[in-house]
Amino acid sequence: MSSQTSHVRMHALNILHTILIKQHKAKASIEHVLNQQSWEPRDAGLLREMVYGVLRYYYSLEADVSRFIKTKPDDYTRLALLLGAYQLRYMRIPSHAAVSETVSAIKPYAPQAAGFINAVLRKVSAQEPPAKLKASQAAELPKWMYQIWRDAFGAETVQTMATYYKQTPDLCLAVFKNRETWMQEATAQGFEVRAGELSPFAVLLSPKTHVTQLPGYEAGALMVMDQAAQAATLALNLSTSNHENDAIILDLCAAPGGKTAMLAHRFPTASIVAVELNPRRIPRLQENLTRLSCPHVSLLQADCLALPYAENSVDAIMLDAPCSASGTLRRHPDAKFLHNHEDMLAASALQQLLLKEALRVLKPSGTLVYAVCSIHPAENEAVVANVEGVLNTTRLLPSAEHDGFFYAQIQKPQNKEQP
Repeated sequence: MSSQTSHVRMHALNILHTILIKQHKAKASIEHVLNQQSWEPRDAGLLREMVYGVLRYYYSLEADVSRFIKTKPDDYTRLALLLGAYQLRYMRIPSHAAVSETVSAIKPYAPQAAGFINAVLRKVSAQEPPAKLKASQAAELPKWMYQIWRDAFGAETVQTMATYYKQTPDLCLAVFKNRETWMQEATAQGFEVRAGELSPFAVLLSPKTHVTQLPGYEAGALMVMDQAAQAATLALNLSTSNHENDAIILDLCAAPGGKTAMLAHRFPTASIVAVELNPRRIPRLQENLTRLSCPHVSLLQADCLALPYAENSVDAIMLDAPCSASGTLRRHPDAKFLHNHEDMLAASALQQLLLKEALRVLKPSGTLVYAVCSIHPAENEAVVANVEGVLNTTRLLPSAEHDGFFYAQIQKPQNKEQP
């Protein structure tokens, strides 16, 4: 498959339709297409760049092309215009090639739109981008999300965050052997590495790094894990009244297993239970825990809203709750399209129920970390607002170094039932 043909763009267009119209996740949608046939690495990289590029710059691209449209086009035509505009604005592709190849790519889906797309993209090519954008468009955010963040953090902070999640982030690892030694090994093999600042396990590398080629991968020395998630996991500690040797630690909603593995390396003599409900996520969880050498971890398929544990029976709990993933737009720009305001509120309600159930089984004076990869206040402070025993809360806003994250350290009171 040659990148000189329209095949890459044709597939990119279909993937964008799968994500934005059918509401499927970007990574799975891309991998599904790449697994259907043999792809040259260059073309696979081009496909990913085009899909993720449109997702990252969707709102400004929409403002760009809408200037030249009088009536709303069908979905495939609209997405083809965005795909063409992304190439014209952000890729080193000759304008004539970007236009002609995008026109060819629409033909299997909406052949009648070819002339229209050609005309609009030629106008885009001949004009500068819009001089003025709405604040939400400049931040590449849906209006509802922009307004929540503007009110919570300020307009300037939101625009600063936007500069980070418009860019492809570095690969971040949790390295479970001696970090300095591993970094020396990786450097000797030609990898450019640097230590993360939020975690003693964190190492950052180029986003183009192939993880499986890194030293120690097969031996379980490392796992892909953003350092914000590592910091949240490091916030879980056993109470001074608990002895690690007989402690029970639960990792709730555990897949894909990074936090479980980190807990296992931090508490090598504790009994750690990875609890996961979704049967489709369990094989990968098991595979990761096996590769990462976590023999004292057991895997339990169970509903975290109805844990099979008695009240006051568990020493420590890591609750990485399902959320809107709004903090991960650097890595997952599709998250801003897959969750709306109502989804966020539903996630908040579920998070409160999960936290209540976790606190039920936690021992008095036991410790719990509530964590989400979202920065929406409704999924952050609002969830723990009425919980007794909150020691502190931390919100990490997206930066060049890490995703957005929120976590709260909680110690269950000795003398009161948890509400």
